[in-house]
Amino acid sequence: MLISLHHLLFVLLPVALAARMVIKPRPSALDMAHGITRFCLGFGKAVLLVDPLWHLAAMVFRGGPESLSVSVAWMGFLAQLVSLHFACTAAGDMLSGTAEMFGSKVAEPVQEALTLRRFTKGKWLQLVVLLLVAAVIGMLVQTASFGDTWKHLHAMFVAPAKTTATVFQQERVWTDFNALTLFASLMCLIALPHSRDFLREPAPWKAVVCLVTFILAVAMLWGHAAPMP
Repeated sequence: MLISLHHLLFVLLPVALAARMVIKPRPSALDMAHGITRFCLGFGKAVLLVDPLWHLAAMVFRGGPESLSVSVAWMGFLAQLVSLHFACTAAGDMLSGTAEMFGSKVAEPVQEALTLRRFTKGKWLQLVVLLLVAAVIGMLVQTASFGDTWKHLHAMFVAPAKTTATVFQQERVWTDFNALTLFASLMCLIALPHSRDFLREPAPWKAVVCLVTFILAVAMLWGHAAPMP
């Protein structure tokens, strides 16, 4: 990405907030609080869900079809699918939250497009179909080969021959909390409401949830930062 999460958090956001302090008229305290909580929630999604899931999918697809087992193929595909969904909603949350901190609103059609509601009308079946198509396109991009993409899809239903490469890849994929992250993201996808609906009615406990999510994301981002030479 041209703008990394580190740049977004530690450079662009402080500059934007500093600029907001000198630009008038200033937004109301309620709009500012709502914008901050929504940005925190979107940033948390990007760091805690999108980033690790995208790396998991990349690990699977770039390993090549010769290193696939059924479980690895499914984990790569699901990681790609869920990461694309949360990437869209996280972008929508951060954009809307930043706009509210500046005292403006993101147009409803733009919000619906970023959160995929414009294309699915909020219906689960249409959302799943759209994500399936997007995941296959993402696989094509990752593998850069129609043949390899077909082999990945085929491996999800027909077990390939077991080799040293498949065993090694399976051990890589099932370690480092990848399975836990994927399971948690699927639960979030199924059980949690949309951010806009969740924050529609202000409540202190919702602000605490968003703040804790943001703190966890910053801790994870800080822990993965490259050490200084």
